[in-house]
This record gives sequence, C-alpha cells and structure tokens, in this order.
Amino acid sequence: MTHTEELVSINPATLEEVGRTPVTTPDELDSRIEDAHTAFSTWRTDRTYRQGLLASCSYELMRKIPEIVPLLSMEQGKTAEDAGGEVWISAKCLAHNAQVEWDDVTAAPEAAGRTARIEHRPLGVVAAIVPWNFPIFLMMAKIAPALAAGNTVVVKPAESVSLVVGKVVEILQSVLPKGVLDIVHGGPDIGRALVEHRRIRKVSFTGSTGVGRQIMRQAADTVTPVTLELGGNDPAIVLGDADIDYAAAFLAKSAFFNSGQMCIAPKRAYVPADQVDRFCEAFATAMDTLPVGYGLAPGTKIGPLHNKAQIDFVQGLLDKAVAGGGTVVKGGGRGTDLPGYFLEPTLIRDVDDTADIVALEQFGPVFPVVAYTDVEDVLATLDEQDYGLGASVWGSVENAEKIADRIDAGQVWINQHNALEVELPFGGVKSSGFGREGGTAGVHDFLDTRVVSIKN
Repeated sequence: MTHTEELVSINPATLEEVGRTPVTTPDELDSRIEDAHTAFSTWRTDRTYRQGLLASCSYELMRKIPEIVPLLSMEQGKTAEDAGGEVWISAKCLAHNAQVEWDDVTAAPEAAGRTARIEHRPLGVVAAIVPWNFPIFLMMAKIAPALAAGNTVVVKPAESVSLVVGKVVEILQSVLPKGVLDIVHGGPDIGRALVEHRRIRKVSFTGSTGVGRQIMRQAADTVTPVTLELGGNDPAIVLGDADIDYAAAFLAKSAFFNSGQMCIAPKRAYVPADQVDRFCEAFATAMDTLPVGYGLAPGTKIGPLHNKAQIDFVQGLLDKAVAGGGTVVKGGGRGTDLPGYFLEPTLIRDVDDTADIVALEQFGPVFPVVAYTDVEDVLATLDEQDYGLGASVWGSVENAEKIADRIDAGQVWINQHNALEVELPFGGVKSSGFGREGGTAGVHDFLDTRVVSIKN
C-alpha cells in the first residue's frame, strides 16, 4: 500500500530531521483493530502463558536498551542517561505485571434459592494513547497491565515520537503472538477513529487535561470507559522544621528532570518567608550540577524542551513573571549555542499564587518559589486549584503527615518527590484525571466485573 502522508520527527536539540513514519490509513487502522479483536479470543484464556511472554518482553527490552537509547534521545530530546532509565523502568514494569496476581472469581454473598459467583474478566481491545514526554514508560504503564489482564492493545503515540515508540512495539511484537499488540500512527483524526471504533472496549490516555476532555467526549458516543492520566501542577510545601538544604537540593534535581517536562515534577515551592533566602541559595547551588546540552553528549544533564510551542509557552510565562516583579535568582538563558529549543534551568522568586508561572502547569525548566507566613493559606490555595496529581511536604514526618492528610491529590510524598514505583498505583483527582496505573490496581483497571447467578 502506498502512503502519501508521513510524520516527520525532528531532533529538538539540533532541529535536524531524525526520520519519517507513514501515517496509518483508515483501512489499516480497521485491519489492526480487527486483528487485535481476533487475537483476544485466545490471548485471554491462559494467564500463565501471558505471564511468561511478558517476562520475555521485559528481557528483550532490556537487551535492546543500547539500540533504543540513541533514538529516544534524538527524537524526544532527553539525555542518554534519562533515556536509559526510562527504558529500564519500562522493562521493570513489564516484569512486575508478569507477576501480578488477582482472583478471576470472587465469592458472592449467600442467598436462598440461588448460587452466584463474581467474575473479573478482560475487556477486549484496549486503545493506549501515549504522550511525547515519556513515550516508552507511559506506553508500558498501559500495555503491561492491559496485556497481563488478558486484553489486546493498539497503541497510538504522539506524532513527534513515532519512531522510537514504533521501534519498541516492534521489539515486543517479536515476542508476542500476532495481533496482541499493534500500533497506529497519525494526528487527531487517527486518534479519534481509534477512540470511536466499535471494537475498542477501553481507552487509556496520558496527556493534557484539554485533550483528555476531548477523548472523554469522543468515547461517550460508544460508551467506552476511559482511564485519564492528565496534567499536574504539583506543589512542594516546605515546613518551618524542614531540612532546608536537603529539600532545596532534592527539589532542584526533581524539578528539572526531563527539562521539567514531567506531569508529577514539583512545579513550585511554598517556603516560609524567613527561609526563602536560604532555600534559594541552596537550590541555586544544586543547579550547578545540571549542565545543559545535546542529550547524547557526555555529561549533559538537561536537554532541550521537546518542541517550539512548549518553549514559547514556558518562555512567555517566565517573561510575564519577571515583568510582574519576579526575580530570577539563577538561569533564564539558553545554556548552549545549539539551535534547538533550549531554556536552561531557572529559579525565580518574589512571585505569588496569582502569577501564571505558579497557577498554570508550565511543563518546563522554570521553578518559582512562593513565600508564605501561614501554611493554612497555602492549603486553602491548593484546595481551590484544578489539578490534583501529586504534591510533596517537607519537614518532620509528624508535622508533614498532618499537612499531607489535607491535600487532595493522587499521591503525596513526604521528604521526596517524583518517587515512582511500578508496584504502587498512580493517578490523579480533579482535572488531573481518574483511574489508576501501577500495582494490582493497574491490572484491575483493565478488568470488567460479571455476575453469574444460578437458580437452585
């Protein structure tokens, strides 16, 4: 079949072309979903068989890390070190889901005149829609539990990371039976066709809140259930009894990981007014260990932002914050002579809750510090915000737990942030989405419940 449309992948550090991927035609999309539907009837039947193949997928992915890392770095922009870490945790996700156990059947309450059982069954064909910031891991967080539960999966990656996601899917396809896992490429039209297809029994999406709302509307036409892992604007609340130097150093590395393009990265810190100077000094010192550059160059810790729209948005927020009285403590430049979408890690203070750099999810390497005098005011602000993905509290465990208990978020860390574990459930509340990935809860999100009741 001849393809007339192609997706062009651009290296965000050099702005050079990395490669091209043919756009999936409507007929190809139908064919791949039908193959997945056909494969489901066999794939669903033998959990032990599935577990063995998922373990083999994990091994094969680990074996291919040297092939995946350069492509992931060139196409997405992240450093080789971070790319290797992403593939490693993706393989770990597969290995974990190869071992998750659950009851296919649970007991029903007894009642006179009938015998009943409650069954937990795979759904069918799952659509996994994957963003560009962590394309391999966020894909694996969907397909590993979906496959473990007995579903088949069709993946649609963000257009700009089609090459590396396609390569990883190809690696897994070399282990899995035909039709169990497939991929489609394209823009919003292909995404809509996938979500609205009559064979799709579940949609799992990670991305922006705006697109998540669109997918909910599209899935409504076929009454298809969705899991949405959406945006986040994670706060870090530093208490008066916190180890300021430790908190600042930890947050500096967490905030700028993947150039700040991480939904659960800490995106601002609330610091006691009398500790702001010390916090900023320690934070700025930690930034010295984060050189900017080409992702595949030795020693690089911070790569470019992924695309022009993203850097323009973040730069606009920074410029507006400075114009409004914010003070750049450190950073603010490009950090390199490379032509790509670079913004060096930037620390800004003298901003408040009303500044867009604080109130919006910036998704970039700028970290605002907000001074406070009463933590109750901070909690009131967080209660009003739209997002509820993650948060962290820094201080004595006793005091931090009291504050954490009052934060409405899918995960709250104490004296740490970005601490993801594939063994634990992950997801958000409010505009950050619903449903869970990870742990046993992640598998249950891809199971349906059926009752069989028999008259005695």
